[in-house]
Amino acid sequence: MNGTIKVAALAALLVSGAAFGADPSTDTADPSADRTAESDQKKQDEHPLPDFSQLDTNRDGGISKDEAREQSWVASRFGELDADKNGKLSTDEYQKAVDMSKPPNP
Repeated sequence: MNGTIKVAALAALLVSGAAFGADPSTDTADPSADRTAESDQKKQDEHPLPDFSQLDTNRDGGISKDEAREQSWVASRFGELDADKNGKLSTDEYQKAVDMSKPPNP
């Protein structure tokens, strides 16, 4: 029995040593997160934001939250883009969204 405990303890020690000695830079815990961000950016690059008039479907001169739902990038940032907090994006506010959505120049 005493020998069995020693063998089990030694095995546990050997296994834990490999875990603690692992190189964290090679950790692949969630590689899908990076791929998702890259995929979202690639989709955005391939499909630029539509013209203001395409989202302003009721032609009232502003893009409401409901109208913004047609474009997920705008909808997900609506609160940030609506600088004057009036519940609609003006042409100037929307232009800032267009500028923000463009990839940085290298």
